[in-house]
Order: sequence, then C-alpha cells, then structure tokens
Amino acid sequence: MDNGNNAGYGSSRRRLLAAVGASSATLAGCTDFLSEEESGDSGNGNDSDGGNGGDSGNGNDSDDGGNSGGETLWPAIDDGELLADFEEEPTRRTGELSMSADEARRGSQAAVVEDESGESAGLTVYFSDGIDLTDGDVSFAAKPEGANRIVVEFIAPGRQSRLTTVRLLPDEYTGWLRLDCGYEHKPAGEPDLSNVTAINILATNDGRPIKLVVDDLRKTDSVDNGKAILLLQGGYDSQYEIAADMLEERGWAAAVPVNPEAIGAEGRMDVTQLQELRDRGWDVCPNPGVTMPLSDMPKDRQRTVLENAKATLEERGFENGARHLLVPDDRMDQTTHEVVRDVYDTAYLFGSCPNIMPPTAQHMLSHVWGPSLHSGVRRHVNLADQYNQLTVLRMQEIVDTDEPEGDEMTLDEFEHLLNHLENRGLDVITPSDLVDGSYGGEGADGGTDGSAERPEGTIFEAGQSHGLDGNGSGSETVELDEGLVVAEFSHEGNGDFVVELDGDVLTAASGSTTGESVATVGGGTAEFAVEADGSWSIEITQPAVHADDLEELPVERSGSGSGYVGPLWTEGGVSLSPTHDGDGTFIVDGYGADGSREQIVNKTGSFDNSRSYAAGGTVWINVEADGDWTLGADPS
Repeated sequence: MDNGNNAGYGSSRRRLLAAVGASSATLAGCTDFLSEEESGDSGNGNDSDGGNGGDSGNGNDSDDGGNSGGETLWPAIDDGELLADFEEEPTRRTGELSMSADEARRGSQAAVVEDESGESAGLTVYFSDGIDLTDGDVSFAAKPEGANRIVVEFIAPGRQSRLTTVRLLPDEYTGWLRLDCGYEHKPAGEPDLSNVTAINILATNDGRPIKLVVDDLRKTDSVDNGKAILLLQGGYDSQYEIAADMLEERGWAAAVPVNPEAIGAEGRMDVTQLQELRDRGWDVCPNPGVTMPLSDMPKDRQRTVLENAKATLEERGFENGARHLLVPDDRMDQTTHEVVRDVYDTAYLFGSCPNIMPPTAQHMLSHVWGPSLHSGVRRHVNLADQYNQLTVLRMQEIVDTDEPEGDEMTLDEFEHLLNHLENRGLDVITPSDLVDGSYGGEGADGGTDGSAERPEGTIFEAGQSHGLDGNGSGSETVELDEGLVVAEFSHEGNGDFVVELDGDVLTAASGSTTGESVATVGGGTAEFAVEADGSWSIEITQPAVHADDLEELPVERSGSGSGYVGPLWTEGGVSLSPTHDGDGTFIVDGYGADGSREQIVNKTGSFDNSRSYAAGGTVWINVEADGDWTLGADPS
C-alpha cells in the first residue's frame, strides 16, 4: 500500500474495474516462509511458553543500559503476560540463530537471527498447549539492523488458519523499538485465536545483510471494540469545508497534523478555523516542515525542530493536539525516536498495518494511506473491528470531483470510508482520546452486538416493478418503495457494463453478460446510471420478503457471473469464505434489511480467502464476478 508521500500515488478513483491487490501480492511474497509440511500445531522444536510476567503494571519507564540483575530494559515492559523471555532458545526459521547476553532486554539473553545474503532472518516460538489470544494482543522488543519489514505470523492453530502482521520500518532505523502486532491480513482460513500454537517472526529487506534481535514477547489485554483515528494532514480548506461537517453528523472528531509555519497559507485553514475545529473536539497536531529528514539532522537540531513545532501550536491554543506528532516524511532513526519520546505523548508514521489497542508503542504508531480503499484500507478496518484493534487512516485534501490529482481523495471515496467505519461500528477517536484513556468501548451506532432478534411476519412488502433498456451509457430515474430491489440485466457489448443505483454500484461486469443483483433501498426517487458500449436491459422488481424466507447459517452457494445469496438470518458477525475463478472484477457486497451496506471484497482476478462481515439481522450478499464463484457463510 502506498504511503501517500509520492505525489504520483494515493489517488483513489471510482473506476471499479481497475486492477487492485498489489498489497496482497507483496504479502504473498513475505509471509510464506513456513515449509509446506509444517502446520505449526505439533509443538515440535522448543516448546517455549516463557515465564509468567504477571500484572505488575510498571509500564515501560526503564531506560536503556546494561541488563544488571535481570531488570526490565526498554523496550521490554512489565504489563500483561510474558509469553517468552528467550531464556530458552527458540526455533530457527531462516538465517543463523544465536543467543546474546549483551543484547538482553529482560532476563539473561535475547534471540538474534542474521542473514548475510539479505533475504530473510526469522525464528519461531512454539506453544505446545496453545495460547489464547481472543482477548489479548501481542507485542515484543525488537532491534532491526538492515531490515525494512518485520512480518509476524500467528498460527491458529495450523498453517491454513493464521493472521499476519506486516510492519514496515524506515530503512535507517537500527535501534531498539517495541513492535505492536496489529493484524494486517488473513492469508487463508478463519483463525482460531483461542488456540495459537506458534508465533513466527521474520525480518526482510531488499538484499542487504540483515540482523534482528528479539526479546520480551508479551500478551496484553485488548479493548472490547475496535477503534479508528483519522489524520487529516495539512490543514487544507477542504478538510474544514467538507470533512468537518461530515464527521460532526456522526458525532466524530479527527486530528489535523499541520506544519505550524503553513497555517493560513493559500488553500490552508487559518488559526480561527483550526480553533473552531479544536472546540469541536479535534486535535490540531504538529507535522513540522523540514528541508531534510529528521534522521539526517544532528540530535540537537532534531530536538529544536520538534520542540519548536510543539511550542508554536501550544502558544496558539492547541495544547492537547500539540502532544501528538505526525513524523515528517515518515523518516525516523533511533535518535529521532529517542527525542520524540522525550517531547511528545504519541507519534505516527507509515507502517502499513493496524495497531494493537491499547498500544504499547505509542511513539511509533502505524498509519496507513486512507484513500487506498481497494488496496487494503477496508480490510484493515474490518480486521480492527473483528479483533478490537486500532487503525489509523491518513488523508489529505478532499475534493468533489471524479478526477482527483496527486494525493487528493474524492468526496465519494471519503464518504464511502466514513460509511464503512460507521457500518463496522468502530469507535472513531482522537490521539488525545487515546492517551487520556477516553476512548469508550461500547461501539458506534451501526455495529452489531450479536443481540438482534429474529423478525416475524412480513419484513418487506412487495413494491414497484420497472423495465429499463437502452444502448450505450445513460441514466434512468424511477420510483421505488422501501425494501429489496432485484435487478435482472443483460448486456450485448464488448466493454464494461456498470450499473449504479444512487451512486452505489449494483452491477459491475464486462462483455456480453446476463445476471441478477440485489440491494436494499429506503424508498423514493432512485437513479439507475448505466455505463455500457452496447444494448442493455434491466428488469427491476421489489418482491415481498417474509420471515419464513430467511435461511439460517451456515450456507454454501456457487454460481457464475453476477448473483446473490439471501435472505439470510444473522444473529451477529458473519465469517465469509468467497472464492473466484476468473480474470476480471470480483466484488462481494453485504446488504441489510436495515439499509446498511458493506463492501466485503473488491478484487481483480482469482480469489480464495476469508472475510468478516459485520452483519446483524436480515441480510443479502451480492456477488459480481466474471467467472465461477463460491461463497460459504458461517457465524463468527
């Protein structure tokens, strides 16, 4: 996923048939490091279950220094449960494994893996009886040298049921840090976190010699609902004129990282506008303008830049937000990290994965590039919801156009993102909420708590019927009643065939095709917009839906081309197992009788993976495909 710093990246256009999935391809190359025959659930090797770290709650206030008497040295911590302190040697995965007393952060030694060839260096900690991570998150002390990526796999309980963390690091970082394992991807089946049998830790880079030191593998308690932080970087006018009201409608606040020297510049908010946002609960945070990376500056110069940026915002009345830094250009080495820890309460830089919640490493919080909706952002949101973690989404200008430039995000895509956060029920919080502990936990409206009551009688009355046809692109306006819409369509042409219902995609196909799609609507005037290069027809019906029609989970379906599954009765979240055997677009959307909509998959080409769906009540699952597909749905 792009970090948005390159002006040629970051734009998110509404072309539904564009190729996506580059992030997943990258993952496939760096997470497949277990041998095919190893399941991870046998417990062979060293059955290290570590010691018991207890719940001393001493935090991470210890300083660097010699490990005299087994004291806790940062970034080791004393919170939570110790899973492994590496007093016993773990299992080597790749590279050369050794143990080092000089590097120990806890106890008498730490684990060291090295690879002179610069491919990968990794180790495995096995748990012969399995460990339960259903209510906990994992972090560890790490010292990467020459590594720009750390991959962590949670085998739960076997190779086909795992979660991964893929954390990107600045190339220049070679010191100690604490790495929080936010879940970035589910490469295969649905994991069972009540039975994690192994944790694999792997460092990779781009061909340089690599060394990774690991210590203090630890579990801490997680929260009871997923969280999201919105970083609207730059202080652009559009964030005040467009985004602020959209967030206020939902009762949300965001953070605005700004260069203090650019406040009031052309196209940027002035102090009065920023103070208005502050009064709405927003954080106005420093994102200092620099002419060279902080990591290239002497330590005293770094401190001056960071302290001045904080002080300038404090002087203008932004004391709360001034505590939180967006690291300039995502560049940081261990010296920068040390200064940041002295000056700020939290710091954010691109890491390409969610964070555990609450985090144990608040000065290297990972953010992702928010406009990359089709390259991982929705997946991150879904995983943060499913596993009660924190996703931090960074955006810049919001523009009301279908042709964004550079790092702009379209209004439609921004609204899509907000709707997705709302539908998943994440708590949208600010950096100050995070450090002050005022982040709640009951979930936002729109999420499901598993308490839906099965309906009786009629869910939807029968409604309107319409026949539409045309040749080439066009639009038609019709009247619809509240309820279900079934659209049976045909297209005679060689190009794309896309049908939108009030701006939301109903059908996305290509070539000569027939099929059917569904959606739920609130009633009233509706617009069907068609993109086509040949003749087409759409038969629209609104059938009655009764409680007797509902099908219980689990269900399995298959088809070819466009189709749908439902109505289904879901008491809470749903675990989906979709597959696709085709070269073109594969889109899976969930529709609820309550009017909710969630895009679950939007990929190009073959697909075989699991996804979570924050359903609750009566739902339909719509499938758009250019080949054969299957869909399994189970309670989660």
